[in-house]
Order: sequence, then structure tokens, then C-alpha cells
Amino acid sequence: MEPLVYRSFSVVKETEADGFIYGDITDHFYFDTEEADGCLSGDGFVQAPDGSRAGIVWELDKEPFVSVILEREEDRWGVYNVGFVKPIKTMDDLIFNFRTVLPLLKEAYHDAQLRK
Repeated sequence: MEPLVYRSFSVVKETEADGFIYGDITDHFYFDTEEADGCLSGDGFVQAPDGSRAGIVWELDKEPFVSVILEREEDRWGVYNVGFVKPIKTMDDLIFNFRTVLPLLKEAYHDAQLRK
């Protein structure tokens, strides 16, 4: 059964890696003009291999990072501030960013599982 949190939002199948997959809440391809660098921030979620989900508030940064905004709750394994390393203009940019922070998200997921 699909988790209640983020139910009305879809996952982006192209981002799947090791059973983890990115889902978008805000349009990660929205930017003001053709000359813009791309999308520089947004909201999304990550779905773990077990189907559980966590929120992501992402922004552009020089180095990938993941920090806790909200600890594990009954219906999600947390909400995290995430640093993507490049603006998003294409699906390849989104995939690159998600997979770059994925080791850190896996660690956050593992830590959240320990707090069950």
C-alpha cells in the first residue's frame, strides 16, 4: 500500500538507484527563463526500498549534504535539508543530483531505522 505521506505526488522512475527513488513535490524543471542556470531549489521526497518515504527540501550547494529538519515520525522516516550540486535543467541533472546525495540519504534512512 502506498504511504499516506506524499500520496498525491509521483516518483520519478528514472532516478531509481539501489531501490531508492526520488519523488517531486515542486516542479524541478521550473526556472524563470531559458538563460537561467536551472532550478536552484525545491521540495521532494525519497522513497526507500521498503516503500517508506522521507521529505526533502533541497537547495544548491558546492558539496552534497543531508541534514535533519524533522526526525522520524509515524508516517515518514524524517524530513531532510539536502544539498544538490548542480542546477536542474534536464532529467540527467536530476538523476545526477539524486545519485550524488544518495549515499547520505541511505545513511539517514539507516539512522532513522535505528530510532524505530
